[in-house]
Amino acid sequence: MTISKRGNFFAPNKSPWSFEKYDSDLERRMMRRLESDPHVVKWMKRHQLVIPWIDGQKHQRRYSPDFLVEYEDGRKAIVEVKDPSRIDSNDVQRKRKAAEIWCRQRGMTYDIATIG
Repeated sequence: MTISKRGNFFAPNKSPWSFEKYDSDLERRMMRRLESDPHVVKWMKRHQLVIPWIDGQKHQRRYSPDFLVEYEDGRKAIVEVKDPSRIDSNDVQRKRKAAEIWCRQRGMTYDIATIG
């Protein structure tokens, strides 16, 4: 289960900001992982990206993904951090499908990361 813990991640080397806010311990741990990954050139959580998606009741929703990441090979990706117990939920799968299409249209990739 996701530990709900909000806070600030100060002085990241690979983000353009002097700090990034996290909404869970999973996000904080992903920030540490992105900072230490030698293939990651840049990352940010405060990116202003919003992806439209349709929920199970056919309502239009808006989704702001967790991270925008740029790799040393030039690839850009949206990385969403999820607790493994939530990956198969209908809403997560609907958001995932919408985000994959959105990314493909922009030459990007979409990844869901689980952090143990």
